Amino acid sequence: MEWNALFTSSMLSSVEILDDYTFLGAANNSNITSLQNNEGVYTMGKLDVVGKYHLGEFINKFQHGSLVPYSDACRIPTVTFGSAGGVIGIIASLPREQYEFLEKLETSTRAMIDGVGDLCQKKWRSVKKFNYLGEEGEEFLEASNFLDGDLIESFLDLSRNMMDQVSERIGVSVEELCERVEELKRLHCLVVFKT
Repeated sequence: MEWNALFTSSMLSSVEILDDYTFLGAANNSNITSLQNNEGVYTMGKLDVVGKYHLGEFINKFQHGSLVPYSDACRIPTVTFGSAGGVIGIIASLPREQYEFLEKLETSTRAMIDGVGDLCQKKWRSVKKFNYLGEEGEEFLEASNFLDGDLIESFLDLSRNMMDQVSERIGVSVEELCERVEELKRLHCLVVFKT
């Protein structure tokens, strides 16, 4: 499959069809990309990159499904992935409203947490830009249409004072934030994707 000119050709390690027009791809550079056929017809070279995210793991298998037994949370479409490093994770496709809420929570939580070893979480999740020869450049493209489920869940580990600050920024009570994060946690999501 030819990716668009932004990523040039990339060695895909796994691909999954999410619906008739949306595809999920994992590349050998530890990136996940969502692709979409916006024209509604299957034509060569017409897939658009609609999301990108650096996972930091070499994914070698996608599979529709979940790691949890059936529950209300299972009504959210999920894809399980396995990596060469032994990581098993979940990518959940969330409705736009829920995604936008969690995006605000992710941004506010990121502001409260220092990265490990001064590593900026936002830069870690960014995707390196490639030139037209497929060589890795020094420029980064921010992750888009994917959220870091682990970072969102770390809200529950914040002090009460920090939770209050996040709550004020978003305009939602701490109790409701905790409840919504717990709901996401039941899915065991590492990554969240906007549908």
